[in-house]
Order: sequence, then structure tokens, then C-alpha cells
Amino acid sequence: MTPENTTKTKWALITGGSHGIGKALAEECLKRGLNVVIVALPDVHLDTINRELKEHAPGRYHLIPVDLTAPDAIPEVERHLATLGITLTYLINNAGFGRGGLIEHTDWSEYLTMMQLNNQAMVGLTLALLPQLKKTRGSILNMSSMEATLPLPYKTVYTGTKAFVYNYSLALRQELKHYGIGVSVLCPGPVITNEDGLKRVAAMGSLAKVLVTMPADIAPMAIGNFLNNKDVIRPKFLNRAILAFASIVPRGIKMAILEKVFSKYREEDEQAVPIVEEQLIS
Repeated sequence: MTPENTTKTKWALITGGSHGIGKALAEECLKRGLNVVIVALPDVHLDTINRELKEHAPGRYHLIPVDLTAPDAIPEVERHLATLGITLTYLINNAGFGRGGLIEHTDWSEYLTMMQLNNQAMVGLTLALLPQLKKTRGSILNMSSMEATLPLPYKTVYTGTKAFVYNYSLALRQELKHYGIGVSVLCPGPVITNEDGLKRVAAMGSLAKVLVTMPADIAPMAIGNFLNNKDVIRPKFLNRAILAFASIVPRGIKMAILEKVFSKYREEDEQAVPIVEEQLIS
């Protein structure tokens, strides 16, 4: 798409905006009159949303195909924005992924990518784009999880990354309020965004089915509360009730319950992966 005069329109940049929750958030922003910059991997999802937006929102979006875990990703995003003449008002750090199962059954390289995407890319992009947000007195929305305050066995690294996002966002909110910049953190429960999500819900059985939400159901509430500068956004009453109950249960009892609830991950992994001494040592 060619550069254009974009100074009169409010722009929101959404990472991981080509599918799942990110796509739903981008579509909700467009419905509310914002223009969007979608940062996502150059894959079939980006091609698909490009075709859709060409038809439904021509001239109101730009795509930046980039892997946010690459060393030059953030400078690349900055270069694109400068070329397009866009000054952002909103930054939505949505990109991220998770895995469940016995900790030793996921490669270190995947954990490293998870931490880079869920945490490092978010902080780096925020720092890089902060001058723009100061100029427009904009706002930041970071994607955490209901699990940010629940240290879940069998999802150890993922819940650790989301706890980082949660605490980082609340602390950053206090710092940036002096510049007129709002910071919100979105903490949804289980959301179906891809085939892996479907498998995880199937593994958890009836509990996950009760808690699960679709991206399109989350987006209106999420963006509405974000634009109203709410600090913590938790969709779905049942999820909020579970967190309230968990906050008053003694830690030892709570952790034992969580281990029991999520032990289905262990059962699945032990059936799927042979317990071989060489595997565990390596």
C-alpha cells in the first residue's frame, strides 16, 4: 500500500493481528472508527486478512509482515511506520503463544521463542514506540491471561510469561500516567484461536468447555474497556469468580487443586511420550 496523509486519523498497531484474538481486536478497532496497522508473520493468515480488509476496509489498514522474535524486527516496524507517515495513538501488544504439558517435553528453543515473543518483543516495541504515544497521549493494551495470577502446573513457562505481562502492565500504568498515557492489561480465560487451542480444551474436558471463549466474543468488551482506560480487563463473569475464589484459598491447597485439575496434561504426555532415561538427561 502506498504512503498517504495519515495525520488526521487515529491509528492502532496490533501485533499478532492476522488471526485469533488479534484479528478480532483489529476488526473491533475498525468498527469503532480507528485505522489499524497489523504486525504479523508473513504467512497464510496475513494473506487472508489482507484480502478481507481490501474488500471491507480499503485504505484504513496497513500490514507489516515481520517475525517479532527476529533481531531486527522492532527497527523494521519503526521503518515501516516512518515510511507510511503514521504516528500511533494506540499500541496493542497481543502477539504470543503458549504450550501445556510436562516441562521436559517441550524443547528449550520453543520456550526461548515463547519468552522472546510474549515478553521481550512486548517491552522492546513499547520502548521503541513510546515517543509516538507521548506525542499523541495514547494508550497501550497488553495481552496477559486469566492464568497470570494462577501458577499452573504443566503450563509453567507460559503462566510465567503472562505473570510478567500482568505485573509489567500495572507498574507501567503508574509510570506513564504522568505523560497522560493509559495502560491496560487484558486477562481472558481459555480462548480458541487455533488447532492447538482446540486440543488443549479437549484435554481439559468439561472445565475448559465452560470457561472457553471465542475471539469475537472478547473483542468488543476488550476494546471498549481499553478505550475507557480500565486497568485490568477480565472478560466473562465465571472467570472473574474463579480468580476471586482462588485469591482466598491457602496457597498449598490451591496448588494441590491446580495440579489435580491440570494433571490431564501429564496423563496425555505420559501416554504420548515414552519415558526413556536418555530423553530426560538430554
